[in-house]
Amino acid sequence: MRHRACWLFIALVLLAPWGCSRQPKAPNSPLSSSEIKVLSSARKMEDIFLKTAEIELELTGNSAISTMSDFVRDSKGNFIVADGTHQNNVWIFSSDGHFIQNLGRQGQGPGEYSTPLKLDLNPEGDIILVDYLGRRLIFYDRNYQYKNQILVKGRMYRSVHVNHKNEIFMYEGMVGPMVREVFDTIKKLNNDGETILSFAPIPEEVFKFLFSCSNDGMAIDKDNFIYEMNPLFYRIRKYTSDGQLVKSFVNPHFQQPELKEGKEVILSGPYYLEKGLLLVQLQNHLDIFDTEGNFLVGGIPLSLNIIYSDGNSIYLEKWEEPQSGEQFPNPAIISYKLKL
Repeated sequence: MRHRACWLFIALVLLAPWGCSRQPKAPNSPLSSSEIKVLSSARKMEDIFLKTAEIELELTGNSAISTMSDFVRDSKGNFIVADGTHQNNVWIFSSDGHFIQNLGRQGQGPGEYSTPLKLDLNPEGDIILVDYLGRRLIFYDRNYQYKNQILVKGRMYRSVHVNHKNEIFMYEGMVGPMVREVFDTIKKLNNDGETILSFAPIPEEVFKFLFSCSNDGMAIDKDNFIYEMNPLFYRIRKYTSDGQLVKSFVNPHFQQPELKEGKEVILSGPYYLEKGLLLVQLQNHLDIFDTEGNFLVGGIPLSLNIIYSDGNSIYLEKWEEPQSGEQFPNPAIISYKLKL
């Protein structure tokens, strides 16, 4: 009996590691079972991300920032910051925060703008700027020289995205205060600024809210799939670049809170990471999915706003209150890199 118990104990010891390693894999997930296990057990940012830098943007007489309407990291690693709502300016900072120069300038001529709201990069490294009231997309090369522009025909959208096939998409999730009607939130443009395809109709649920917002709600992955989420309604929709709906998904534990006029936008994202992840910031916490729509983890505390994702890194903006009698400082950019 003693020998039998001993063999049973040995068998359990040998089988235990094998059984523990058999972490269930989410259906069609781009992540391994061990990676899913790490993500699903995370409770704080440091469990998933490594903080790589905190860079305060240099404050000079020519680089005082009021707000960020958009932010990108260009092919040189420099930071491009747009303020298309207050100062209507665009600044270029080095990766260590030093002010380099402005991108373009205010005006109506070539390379000039009136409301530089949003930014993106194309596969060649060109910087694309949305001049909203100018109804055009302005292209600058990687040396920050004006290259060309596209005059947008039809309704002008606020955000621009370019996929790996150099196809241009614009996104608009804002419902006007006077005209509240269903429209396609994503349109695909040709090089003449004409709409050649539109899709992703705005969710009708958005119309019950008493206010609107202009946050970007679109991301494109390395395989050119498009992910869309209205900032007022939590549902991610995955589309092909030809506008075909693949699937929609949401945090299964989410309950839509009651929104009131004047409150801040509750949703930010989706933000795409090349590992195959999608991040959604809901108020002061983070939800994470894979690109197949599998919900991996939620409720990760995050008090600062995500403003950009690149590769497997995310960038957050941090604003500090000025000391007594001092000028309001420029924000700091905090970067985190995925540990997986």
